[in-house]
Amino acid sequence: MLKDEIDDLKTDRAGSREFYSGTIEGHEVVICTSGWGKVAAASTATSLINLFRVDHLLFIGLAGSMKDHLKIGDIIVADKLIQHDVFLSRLADVHVELPSRKKFEFDVCPATWRRAFAAASQFARNMDEGYYPAISDVYHPHIHVGAIATGDQFVATSEGKNLIGQRFPEVLCVEMEGAAMAQVAADYDIPCSVIRIISDQADEDAHENFTAFLFSNISRISVEIAKLMFVSI
Repeated sequence: MLKDEIDDLKTDRAGSREFYSGTIEGHEVVICTSGWGKVAAASTATSLINLFRVDHLLFIGLAGSMKDHLKIGDIIVADKLIQHDVFLSRLADVHVELPSRKKFEFDVCPATWRRAFAAASQFARNMDEGYYPAISDVYHPHIHVGAIATGDQFVATSEGKNLIGQRFPEVLCVEMEGAAMAQVAADYDIPCSVIRIISDQADEDAHENFTAFLFSNISRISVEIAKLMFVSI
C-alpha cells in the first residue's frame, strides 16, 4: 500500500529483496519488507544504508504486549531497543572495541522518538475524527513510549513472557527485528525509529490473535503512520 503512495517510483532488487524508491510528500524515501528475525532486519538495514544512503531508518510492525495495561491495537514508540536473547555475562570483564559489543541495549535519541510519537499521536487523533474510513471505526489506540525487546523467537507462552519480563522489567512489548536494526544504525551513526502495534498478549493465544490482527487493519495503520512521519520532518 505504501508503494502506491510513492511518486516517481523506481524498483531495485538486492539479494532476495525488492526496494521501492521515490518521493512521498516531497521527501526521498526507500521502502521494503525486511522479513522476520534479527538477521533479516540487520541485512535489510545494511542494504538501505550502503546501497541507498538513507539517513534515517524507520521500522513499523507488530509486537506482543508485556504489560497488562497494553491492549491489542495500542501503539508503542521505542525510546530504547534491547536484544533480550543475548547473554554475555561471562564477558563482563573482557575489554572489547567496536565492532564487537558487550551491551546490546540501544537508546533512541529524544528528537527521534518524539518525532515518531508525534506521528503516532496524530494518527490516533485522525482516527477519532474519522479520517480513515478503511480502518475499523472501533479502533481507538493509546500511544505509549518505552523500551521494546527484540529476540529471535515468537513469544507465545506465559513462561517465556515472564522470563523476559524478569530480566527486563521496563520492556513494554516484544518483537523480532527492532534492536537488530538499532545495532546497525548505531554502527553507522544514523537515527532509527521503531513503532509497534500490539497484536497479542505474548501468551498461549498469541498465534490466533496475531493472525487475526495482521490480516485486518495492520497494513493501513502502518501506511498512515509512515506517511505522517514524512509530514513531521
